[in-house]
Amino acid sequence: MELNAVLGATNTGARSRINRATGRLIGSRCENCGSVSWPSRAVCQRCGEAATRKLDLSDRGTLITFTSVWVPRPGLPTPYILGQVDIEDGVRIFAHGRRITEEHHVPLAVRIVLNEVSDVVPPFYFEPLEA
Repeated sequence: MELNAVLGATNTGARSRINRATGRLIGSRCENCGSVSWPSRAVCQRCGEAATRKLDLSDRGTLITFTSVWVPRPGLPTPYILGQVDIEDGVRIFAHGRRITEEHHVPLAVRIVLNEVSDVVPPFYFEPLEA
């Protein structure tokens, strides 16, 4: 899949997933029940309400599980880390990780970082907060 499709390019009608100006992921919060989603949604996945608003998600979270991947993929040298992060806003994301070593254990405080180059995969990753 082309990177613009992954990021939600505006010419496709899809919602943007990242805000480069703020360095944050873009989510949505339901005006009815308060549920937070990433990526942003037009309709709440919990209650079905159409009144949602976009918000920049926190760049802080807790890594709850991760694994090293040793199967090569085009453009991703092995090994690479994949993990689940609970963002402080109450949403869980699945993302690539960096600077995670065998000394790290979950739960682990992490931050979400956007890649400096906008057209690379992955477009963002998590890393230990102390990094």
